Amino acid sequence: MNKRVLYSSIIYCAIVIIYKLIIVLGGYQLTKFGFYFSHILSVFFIIPFIIITMKQVRDKDMGGKISGRNAMAVGMTVAAIAMLVLSFYTYIEFEWKLKDLSQQYYHSKDYIEFLGKNPKLKPEAYPQLIEDNIKNLSAFKSITAKLFSFLFVTLSTAFISALFIKRN
Repeated sequence: MNKRVLYSSIIYCAIVIIYKLIIVLGGYQLTKFGFYFSHILSVFFIIPFIIITMKQVRDKDMGGKISGRNAMAVGMTVAAIAMLVLSFYTYIEFEWKLKDLSQQYYHSKDYIEFLGKNPKLKPEAYPQLIEDNIKNLSAFKSITAKLFSFLFVTLSTAFISALFIKRN
């Protein structure tokens, strides 16, 4: 494995973990930004890392020429390493803080208002829905949900970037 790919992935993961720790420890997780936008921003932040790593491998390691297959492999390796490290971090974060924050959210007035927007739900059913949601909390569900968006963004970024960066 190319060391540039490994270093790029580790730098990306370190930045994202610091960013997520600031959000969780700063008390911003249940804010509108922390709840809706913090994860997707960390996912989109990998795009420059994939592109820059592909370009560096092409220019410095391969003499200015790289095939589309090799460029795609570089991009997907950056993504794979990042997915492994961030999955491990997400598990720790969920068990450490997010499980309790999720329970707090389900008991909040914001969640009750969210349930109230669905005309099919009766207010009498809210306590049972809340308890079911709390009972079904899982670190692996959290990891899967976050990895799905990550995989979608990284696959498309690696493919498009490989098309533009390749030089045969």
